[in-house]
Amino acid sequence: MYAVSVEDMRAKGREKTVANGSARTVRFLLEEDGLGFSLSDVRLKAGSKNVLWYKNHWEANHIISGTGEVTDLTTGKVFPIGPGVCYIVGPKDRHSMHAITDLHLISIFNPPLRGDEQHDAEGTIPAYAPHPPGPKHQR
Repeated sequence: MYAVSVEDMRAKGREKTVANGSARTVRFLLEEDGLGFSLSDVRLKAGSKNVLWYKNHWEANHIISGTGEVTDLTTGKVFPIGPGVCYIVGPKDRHSMHAITDLHLISIFNPPLRGDEQHDAEGTIPAYAPHPPGPKHQR
């Protein structure tokens, strides 16, 4: 067992600016930690808007504070997000994320992130391993 703080992770160089500069993330767990998933503390500024598409990953996000919207860019369906909401996106889910107020969330990726990824022009990050099949209703 062990415990680490945001300050510990910053000292290890695990704080990054991502999503074209709109988000700050502190990556607590990465591929090198050997747990099969990564865990990050993410903060977005009010007004931030991103188009994302995790073609190579599953991502689960649990909102700690703030409000926003996630839009499925295939169907146009809008999901309001706020404290206590978890939203999940996968390889088929090209989406946009809009922070209405400052947003604080916890993000889990599978396969895990390595820690130095940046989103490409499609909002995608590179694949390092096969992604799990995901929920039956999303295959």
